[in-house]
Amino acid sequence: MDKSNNAPAQSANVVLEEVWYEGTDALQQGEAVCYNTNYGTAASADGRRHNRVERPSTSNNRAFAGVAAQYYSAKSTGQMIRIYCPGSRGVKIALGANTVIDTGYLTFQVGGGSGAGRFVKAGYKGRGSAYIRQTVADAVVTSSMVGAWSLATDGKTLTHSSAPVLAGDKVYILGGEDEGTTKKITAGLYTVASVTSATVCVLSSSAGVGDAALTCTGYIVRNNPTAQADLMDGEESGGIEFLSMPNAGGDNQPYMVGGISYVCGGLTLTADAECELAQETFPGAKKAFVCLGTMTTSDFVVDLVKAGIQIDGSSALAEVNAFDAADDAAWFEFKGARWFCLDLAGGATQA
Repeated sequence: MDKSNNAPAQSANVVLEEVWYEGTDALQQGEAVCYNTNYGTAASADGRRHNRVERPSTSNNRAFAGVAAQYYSAKSTGQMIRIYCPGSRGVKIALGANTVIDTGYLTFQVGGGSGAGRFVKAGYKGRGSAYIRQTVADAVVTSSMVGAWSLATDGKTLTHSSAPVLAGDKVYILGGEDEGTTKKITAGLYTVASVTSATVCVLSSSAGVGDAALTCTGYIVRNNPTAQADLMDGEESGGIEFLSMPNAGGDNQPYMVGGISYVCGGLTLTADAECELAQETFPGAKKAFVCLGTMTTSDFVVDLVKAGIQIDGSSALAEVNAFDAADDAAWFEFKGARWFCLDLAGGATQA
């Protein structure tokens, strides 16, 4: 731990830990990691649950550990790394969005394989979120958060927004169309192998399979853009995730417990796609769903397993529906016995 007063030669005020990274892939400076809190035998005490870390996933998103203090190359057996922990100020976070100094904050991404751990959008405040202390206007080369990209049937040829993409750039595909094994985007980190035109590039590996072009959501960065930031402490933010609804819709769609789920759009749903919001295990738990882009024909819906309470504080709440456009959103808090809807945005509707 370094809590000395800042001086001209000191650029950051950090809380430092050395931990074992269980992943075998490379870590970029500023990427988030989480503690492996279910390590070993559940019925036995094991201190390794607090010094072993892994990339963020839906099983560890409420155990944010910190961000990588430097670059670490891939190691087939895992490795010791240094991380900056919550409460650190002036450290670098890995970006998936452009930033403006002292304007808002960003939260770490959960899921997406080796694409997990970058700071892309705002989630809840707390551990895993970071106040921005540097303007970085060119972190993202190009992006589409509304599902406007298209991946060809070869799984590699990507039509994106007009921008000077270069071979070697990193493509983070967050989600997209899902028609099962015959037509499906695979979220994750990819590399540009070659450039065909100002709007078309070819990936080094396949990001999906399909008998037709696949709509997808994502962003492209060059090298590893970072920004100076202050890591929040306190309650767990739970991170953010990106959900892709199957084109066929259906009940019981998987979602991350806690944090904010951003639902990818640019899709045509033949039936409503529904998440069943289960009861929480403790009062004060929070959950939100935010739609990123247009969904036509049918909608995304949040069903409550047990009736909750509407914004008025008294009416019963069975579901929130009509998520079908960018920025449609709903925020919930669990008060101990049921979920309360705290706020709605866009066309999201209580029922």
